[in-house]
Amino acid sequence: MGNRVIAAIPAVNLVVWLAFLPRDDGRPGFVRQVTGEFIGSTMVLLFAVALLLATRARWLEPHFGGLDKMYRAHRRAGLSGFLLIPVHVALVPLDTADVKPGSPAGVIAAAGITILVLLTVAPRVPVLRRLASLTYDRWRSSHRFIGIFLIVALAHTLLVDALVTTTVLPLAVVLAGYLTGIGSYLYTLLLARFFRRTRRYVVQTVRRLSDTTVEVSLRPRSAKRMEFTAGQFLFVRFRAPGPLRRSHPFTISSSPREDLLRLTIKAGGDFTRRVHGDLAEGTRATLVGCYGMFDHRRGGPRQIWVAGGIGVTPFLSWIRDLDHGDPPAHRVDFFYTVRTPADALFLDEIEHAARRHPNLHAHVVFSARHGSLTAARIAAASGGVTGADVYLCGPSRMTGTLAHDFRRMGVPSGSLHYEEFNFR
Repeated sequence: MGNRVIAAIPAVNLVVWLAFLPRDDGRPGFVRQVTGEFIGSTMVLLFAVALLLATRARWLEPHFGGLDKMYRAHRRAGLSGFLLIPVHVALVPLDTADVKPGSPAGVIAAAGITILVLLTVAPRVPVLRRLASLTYDRWRSSHRFIGIFLIVALAHTLLVDALVTTTVLPLAVVLAGYLTGIGSYLYTLLLARFFRRTRRYVVQTVRRLSDTTVEVSLRPRSAKRMEFTAGQFLFVRFRAPGPLRRSHPFTISSSPREDLLRLTIKAGGDFTRRVHGDLAEGTRATLVGCYGMFDHRRGGPRQIWVAGGIGVTPFLSWIRDLDHGDPPAHRVDFFYTVRTPADALFLDEIEHAARRHPNLHAHVVFSARHGSLTAARIAAASGGVTGADVYLCGPSRMTGTLAHDFRRMGVPSGSLHYEEFNFR
């Protein structure tokens, strides 16, 4: 529902502008001016949505299917707004003989937002990566300026001779967008820490499972434990120097009914490398959450679970929870794919769980030996995919390909469930 609402914003805004079109005051390029201002107001609304989603408001999660999906919608809304900036600039006529007070503010806002968006997409674009690629820590610090540039854009709107100020409803809509975006930005920056559910823990053990992966066990420092559903994720920051002080999301790999809370972390960025190399027992941690709606209990009586690499973490939480609750009364085929046997973390535990629970069937695929896991192989090994709920977690290329192939095999989109654990 949430994505459909975002997609409808340009169309609804267009209807508002057509129904309450500004009066032609005889200025040159009137049609271009109106079109450019409509594009600009749509841009503001999309940035407002992006900032609203960045608040991590729990009431928004059900409308997107989890916080990981909200972050994807956040990126799409922000990128869509960014792509409208050059269109707005190209369409609105610039009177060089009579520069309005708000014009410099518009230039500053457009340039600032452009730089921040380019820094965000730089790691994913080879050309930009060579020019500017920030660490996660520096990227987060720079990203906080996005709201400031929206405030500057508001000054631009109010100080230039804009046609939108002559028509009531379009003006009300764009001002509502500014207020929503700026309010969301100030809430995230100043107030969110006082309203989010936090718990204080301490690192009990740091178990290095391989050269790249570590399991961190944490125990609560008080009677207030973190309550969560198996498969959810949280944000953690450690009381340690450097990047570890920054909040970072991780899927919980323990059962909600265990005394200790476990995180299985693979070193990939600056934060996770420091966790693997430097995190010590006794380090205090602050947990925020929990988030996500990746929950097999909502599925039907026939389920297929597919984990790729470190994407095994939510399934570990599910499997470990089976021993504390009711075992599955329906058939579950769990496919775990890694490159080599050395990469198959927790394999013994998974196979022991399959022996304890007859309805849980474990299939381990080593891609270097058996080739890549495909939807056809999954269907053949599990007895078909008709009527099955499929749960996917792993590298985005793997999950995207499998989801596409499952849909071609007749699995409805509503029966495909996934967690985007690699969002940032």
